[in-house]
Amino acid sequence: EASLTDPREMASAPSFLAFINTNPWDSFPDARGRRNRRWHSGQPVDIHGLAGTRGKMRSTVNPSNTSVWFDAGGRVRFGHEADDEPEEATNGFQMILSNGALTVGEGGARHPRTAIGSDRNGEVLWLVVVDGRQSGYSEGMNMFELASVMKGLGCWTATNMDGGGSSVMGLRDQDGTMKVVNRPSDRFLGRVRILPVPMVLTIRATAGPRD
Repeated sequence: EASLTDPREMASAPSFLAFINTNPWDSFPDARGRRNRRWHSGQPVDIHGLAGTRGKMRSTVNPSNTSVWFDAGGRVRFGHEADDEPEEATNGFQMILSNGALTVGEGGARHPRTAIGSDRNGEVLWLVVVDGRQSGYSEGMNMFELASVMKGLGCWTATNMDGGGSSVMGLRDQDGTMKVVNRPSDRFLGRVRILPVPMVLTIRATAGPRD
């Protein structure tokens, strides 16, 4: 369905202003059922859940409340039915906020997290990335803490996306360079490693590149 790619490469077009990671994914098993999880660019992977762009879905799933999609009018929606026609679509692990109320209990392990939320009308979008697994810097959040943050921001609905080493957010700076603005948890030889992912959600300037 996709190959792992540096997220900055997928969001390199001048009109892209920001990006975050989205869907969970995994490698394909070999003949013995073993999976290669030493992630590298170009590695083919299986995207979990709904995923597509410009009305064409490259990964499909039965109706689910964990999908996050945008209709033809640009409004964000959470959960999809079989007869829905998403223009852009992605998928998370679980809904953590519904109708303004938390849907997860307290406690649980803290990890890096990525979440998407919206207001009651689906007109305002919040993209949140939480660093973690870094002693003395950030432990991460559990689901209850993440849901509480999303509610505090003003979200009516929110979904927990893929997390861990995949959690990443990029913003284009004033020089026009797309830069990762969080501190991902993956490391290579002691340095931060930007994990390649199969897809990202980008925010694009509709009027074209910024001056």
